[in-house]
Amino acid sequence: MSTIATASTTAPGGFGCPYGSKQSAVRTWLADAEAAGALHTPALLRRSGLANEHIGKHLRVQPAAAVWGVLDREVKPWEGVLQAIHGDEHTNLDGKGYGVRYQTAPIHPGFFVTFAPWEDARHHASLVELLSHTAVVGVLIRDRDGGEVRVGKDGEPTVRYRLSAHDAGHMRRGLDGGAELLEAAGAQRIYASQARYVGYEPGRNGDRASYVRGLDAVGYGPGQIQLMGFHLLGSCRMGGSAATSACGPEAETWDVRDLVVCDGSAFPTASGVNPNMSIQALAHLNATRLAARLA
Repeated sequence: MSTIATASTTAPGGFGCPYGSKQSAVRTWLADAEAAGALHTPALLRRSGLANEHIGKHLRVQPAAAVWGVLDREVKPWEGVLQAIHGDEHTNLDGKGYGVRYQTAPIHPGFFVTFAPWEDARHHASLVELLSHTAVVGVLIRDRDGGEVRVGKDGEPTVRYRLSAHDAGHMRRGLDGGAELLEAAGAQRIYASQARYVGYEPGRNGDRASYVRGLDAVGYGPGQIQLMGFHLLGSCRMGGSAATSACGPEAETWDVRDLVVCDGSAFPTASGVNPNMSIQALAHLNATRLAARLA
């Protein structure tokens, strides 16, 4: 499988200042952005009386899972750069640009237990005890079929999302591909981030075929697999007409003139990669165009 590597380091500290003393983006403008975006923007528009049927629809979360590999040497996965390697061989599984991206990540206990399977307390503790020897392959899919943001009785957003059969198929391929990568790295034990333990020991106990059968037996639905949505997009998407989108090509809402969406909810669909810079560019472009019209 092809991989792309960048610089790495063995120095710890990839998670930033533990005290929040440097006024990083987490404590400044990201704190403001948390109250907007693909979850809160459609709720705000609904509370404001906008009626376009696509407001809140087409939510993409770019769901992520993990495959874990236990090695015979200490790797200390909490050290080093945040994401030093990614693999892009399976980013176009359907010929239409939808598929899987593989990524490494720094792992601390809190992150690990988010994705770790659960059989019972003793088994779970045994996995945590091996953390210093555990490597991870993150499996991030570009979801073709999305979810929905609705407004609850309290006026706050409520999310409905589950993997479609198409996207679950890509997740299945990603969990298989992650195991393939860890086998090549020499992992002696490999398991997935499904809710129940599904794993094998290459060359000793089971193989990838039995592992994939185990994945299918557990399933990919709610309560069956541990998923996290990293990049929330699309719930007020731009488009060519009010019949297919919540906003026009410059993210002006169809309902209200000069009301412009300037966050990730305006994305027409999932990006497939980290959309950080793209969101900033979109916001700058749409705000600049609005300013020019108002002037």
